[in-house]
Amino acid sequence: MLVTNDQVAFEKYHLYPSVGLLNDPNGLVYFKGQYHVFYQWNPHACDHTYKVWGHFVSDDLKTWRRVETALEPSLENLDSAGIYSGAAFIHNDRLYVFYTGNVRDGAGHSVKSSQMWAVSDDGIHFEKLGELLPHPEGFTKNVRDPMVWQGKNGHYFLILGAQHDDNVGDIIVYESTDFNHWHYRGSILGDQLLDVRGYMLECPGFIEVDGKQILMFSPQGLAPDAKNHRYENIHNTGYVIGEFNETTAQFHVSTEFLEVDKGLEFYAPQTLIAPDGRRIMWGWAGMMTPEREESVPTIAKQQWVHVLSLPRELHVDVDNRLVQKPITEILNPKVLKDFTHVDTGQYIIETVDDWRIQFGEHTTLERQGDTVIVTRRQWESDEIEQRQITGHVNNLILIVDIDVIEVYTDDGLSVMTFRWF
Repeated sequence: MLVTNDQVAFEKYHLYPSVGLLNDPNGLVYFKGQYHVFYQWNPHACDHTYKVWGHFVSDDLKTWRRVETALEPSLENLDSAGIYSGAAFIHNDRLYVFYTGNVRDGAGHSVKSSQMWAVSDDGIHFEKLGELLPHPEGFTKNVRDPMVWQGKNGHYFLILGAQHDDNVGDIIVYESTDFNHWHYRGSILGDQLLDVRGYMLECPGFIEVDGKQILMFSPQGLAPDAKNHRYENIHNTGYVIGEFNETTAQFHVSTEFLEVDKGLEFYAPQTLIAPDGRRIMWGWAGMMTPEREESVPTIAKQQWVHVLSLPRELHVDVDNRLVQKPITEILNPKVLKDFTHVDTGQYIIETVDDWRIQFGEHTTLERQGDTVIVTRRQWESDEIEQRQITGHVNNLILIVDIDVIEVYTDDGLSVMTFRWF
């Protein structure tokens, strides 16, 4: 079993909630001999009205255990309505987590966000440390998703997804020399990437892979670009490569903004560094319209909804493009020879020919020339939607779980994640 202390086995390869709603992965970290995956979780309902940090731990990245909830709402006017997304950072052999606290009014509307932190000595039990910094001027309440790193100059940097008062998305950055007092430095992007700001930038992440600096974020409000097969989901996640100037606190972009995953559901990724130096990423395989989310078949059947993606090892190729492949710990594929009936499992598709696979009644995956296309009849509307990847498709990795599929090209430059029922 993937989750060894579960009485349910909703998926074979993907992490899932035992009940209720799961969304963003949070606080991914290797700490004191264990891998920790925290996640947004509503244990009471399959909606977004309440959030805690659920918690998985693993010794080997192969099997996972559920442990007690890491953080729950408790602070009036700070996090009383939810513990929202954030990240982890190890400092002086203690595990610090940074998160956004949410406050709602009597009608249930979100009215305030606060940037919070907590600390743990064992990775399981946390002490809340309160509010980290005041709300920045010139921004709506939609400031969230803190992420922290230490620069080469020894200073600490914290970034947040943000929405200006004029409803334009941004990523703002703070700096600290002592890990306690944070100084606002402004936009990390300046006037760059104005075409992909949308009305909000969520879940920013600054990481280094193969000596390259990467800024990931999830824009909301981008217009779909069907001609170029971009931004076709309700919200999208992408990355740019560049260089962070620690003096100016600005990230100088040197590549175009590219989507991380080209399927129907992928959002809000986070990463950790394994002891051997690998950068490993998980995402949320669940971003969808409210109408689609409310009618996901797992809710009616078993009162749970959404999964995390497979953990993926990241690299950057010579052309400054992100490469993603499932980690070796979980990968054990066999060559797919019969395309007429594909069960849950891991497969390698090795052929130069076109092919077609039917998953259930509503989803197909097929190759046409150098393009692989997923077609899905949406369960809430009967609308037909397609996503596609084009490139090196003679040798694919196909991982079929009970109701989620991931497809990887052999060069790792294109990935598609999607649910199927």
